Amino acid sequence: MYPCVECNKEKLLENISTVARMLHRNHKTMCAVVKGFSADDAVMRILEESECDWLASSRIEDLSKLHTKKTRLLIRLSQPCEVKEVVASAEVSFESECKTILFLQEEAKKQNKTHGILLAIDMGDLREGIFYKNLNEIDEAAALILQSPNLKLLGVGTNLGCFGGVITDLENMQGLIDVASHIEEKFSVKLPYISGMSTAAMEMIENQTMPLQVNHGRFGEAWLLGFDSVDNRRLHYLHDDVFLFKAQIIEIKDKPSQPVGTIGGNAYGQHVEYKNEGNMKRALLAFGTQDVEYEYLVPLDENIEFIGASSDHTIINLHGSDSYEVGDVLTFKVKYHALLHLYTSKYVKKFIV
Repeated sequence: MYPCVECNKEKLLENISTVARMLHRNHKTMCAVVKGFSADDAVMRILEESECDWLASSRIEDLSKLHTKKTRLLIRLSQPCEVKEVVASAEVSFESECKTILFLQEEAKKQNKTHGILLAIDMGDLREGIFYKNLNEIDEAAALILQSPNLKLLGVGTNLGCFGGVITDLENMQGLIDVASHIEEKFSVKLPYISGMSTAAMEMIENQTMPLQVNHGRFGEAWLLGFDSVDNRRLHYLHDDVFLFKAQIIEIKDKPSQPVGTIGGNAYGQHVEYKNEGNMKRALLAFGTQDVEYEYLVPLDENIEFIGASSDHTIINLHGSDSYEVGDVLTFKVKYHALLHLYTSKYVKKFIV
């Protein structure tokens, strides 16, 4: 059945093993981020036998359904409304707000559990975390965690590249190490983890220039897709076709390249101009923007050109090719945003191959 996503088990395990071994050679912990495929049960069974150490997601719903012996990490700051689920379904969470930390202590006490916290530090990407220069705020949050009998301060962590596009480098990694050292000296504690690595740090990991103190990372795009979007580079030692999207042609017609008639907005209220390229052989595919945006798909047939899409249809230019027929299936590599959307859509079938 189409449209569908196929996940190649062998290639997935090879990618995870490659990244894990690169980290393990320097005694670093690999946390596999599973939100990209919505913690799909079939894919999770593969991860359970893999060499990754922890599992992570930004959605507590993903973690709550996992049956795993691995440590579960919530990488989006907890919503106050979900602290019950966070304590029940994640051994560790990223946190930066004292109010939420108090809620977690209260809930962990109710559940008779000890909940681990990685204190989120913003090293300049300007998304989540206490800004690294605000040491008084960092001290306040660290003291609160350390004083909470049902919480454990496991370390500090930062996210780079996802919002501001900040590149992971020696300067911001040393800054994160300095924050950890400050906490350790001020409170006479030892922090087990400094979590600063992600796919955006792969070049430093490849070159073994990542400081030894930074010993924990959360990785998704690298082992899922063999790509680093922050540096915009293909990771050639990893497979980039672990996940393939397939869609079926439902119509092939010769039509003009420009709409005919008085033009207004399309179904999304957009006013789109199309170049006049004369008549073209156009194919209609049975998926649309409700499933995935075609900008994040890469056709295996390089001669195929996307023209546009509505919510349920995607239109391509076959450039006059007579090799395609109605019923043929086209295959695409996927970028990270595509993977997110495809696994979220209930209309896209998922298979392990």
